[in-house]
Parts: sequence; structure tokens; C-alpha cells
Amino acid sequence: MFRVLIVFAFLPVSVSAQCLTANTGAGCAQAREVVRPPITSAATVERDLGPPPVEIGDILEKGRYSMLMNAPWYGLPPAKDGWVYFRIEDDVYRVDFRTREVLERATAEAGRNWP
Repeated sequence: MFRVLIVFAFLPVSVSAQCLTANTGAGCAQAREVVRPPITSAATVERDLGPPPVEIGDILEKGRYSMLMNAPWYGLPPAKDGWVYFRIEDDVYRVDFRTREVLERATAEAGRNWP
């Protein structure tokens, strides 16, 4: 017959530790809070961002501007319903994918990590 001896070791746990690895001597990091800018009116956006490089309703010529990939990385909602994001100079625009018509200036919605 085998006997099994189970030993539990209770280590002191610091209640004031800020992270799980604090007791091991490893460094701890905190995630920074993402703050989205408030949604503002078109007049306020133009005042803050300056005059737009293209107008709403313009048709973008192919190959001139870059489509923005991974929109959530920049704090933008995912593209849907047939529109995509384009980078035009230092601004972000919603553009109809099929017709390439500029639908809206979305720069004010981008997060702090937008270039």
C-alpha cells in the first residue's frame, strides 16, 4: 500500500501588491487609459484640424491615396457597410469602397496614436 503525503506551503501574500508578479521581484507595468476625443461638430473639426484636403462628395482617383488598414489600432470603429478608411495627407476619411466617394472626415475620431 502506498501512502501519499501532500504538503501545502502557504506563502505570505501581500494584499497591497499592485500586480501578480510583484512578489517575485519582476517589474510591473500598467496599461494606459485610452481617452477618445469628444465627437464634435463639423465647424469645430475644421477649426481644430484646418481646412480639409478633399471635400465631402469628391471622388478619389485610384492610386493617389492610401487605404487605412487596421482601423481599430488607431481608435476608429471597424469599417463596415461598404465604406473604408483612407489616409489623405494627415487626415482620415470614410470613403465608399466601390465608388471611392468621400463620405465623411473621421480624423477627430482617431485615437492619440494617429500620426
